[in-house]
Amino acid sequence: MLAAAGLSLTLVAASPETLPRRKLSVSYNAQVVKVGLVLSELLRESDRQAMKSLDSGWATRLVYDVAVFEKNGTRAPLAVTRIELKVQWDPWNRDYMVQTQVDGGKPTLRRFALRADAIAAATALRVSLAPLAMFKRGENHAYFASVFAQRNPIQTKAGAGADGARGQDRDLEVFSRWVGMFVRSRPKAEKTAEFRSQFFYVPED
Repeated sequence: MLAAAGLSLTLVAASPETLPRRKLSVSYNAQVVKVGLVLSELLRESDRQAMKSLDSGWATRLVYDVAVFEKNGTRAPLAVTRIELKVQWDPWNRDYMVQTQVDGGKPTLRRFALRADAIAAATALRVSLAPLAMFKRGENHAYFASVFAQRNPIQTKAGAGADGARGQDRDLEVFSRWVGMFVRSRPKAEKTAEFRSQFFYVPED
């Protein structure tokens, strides 16, 4: 997760508030604020070409960039999280693998006997937006999350090495990539989805 504070980059194009709105579930605990995402349109079993590719053993890559913004604040996100998932048929074990990596961290692997269960696991997520301490409390401080999701995006040479980066350099690279979604041509992918959540706030103690 990337905190935007202290970074010199700012969004200079269209406001993410103008994105299509989708009702999302937002929750919080003593440590973090989370948002629930369901993007079944990103990988459907009715998509014959996508299922043919998946069952052939090729990995299907899903990338989610999730940011949180303060309403009426700057156009820079408060925080950005990138989730990368790979869904792949394993012909040796005859099951489906779902590998998940958050912000370039250590991947986790889950296995599913049914393709439908693997797809559901890869398209229904619970994402940590930012630490609770980063949010101002009360109805006067509204926030919203924005989501940019891609299926099998074309990896650039610069993006291919991003997973190995760490620390502030990696944070700046992730933030720059998010800014680029607004100020440059969109990356090409087999399928994309983009929207924002409803406004929400963290209640006072």
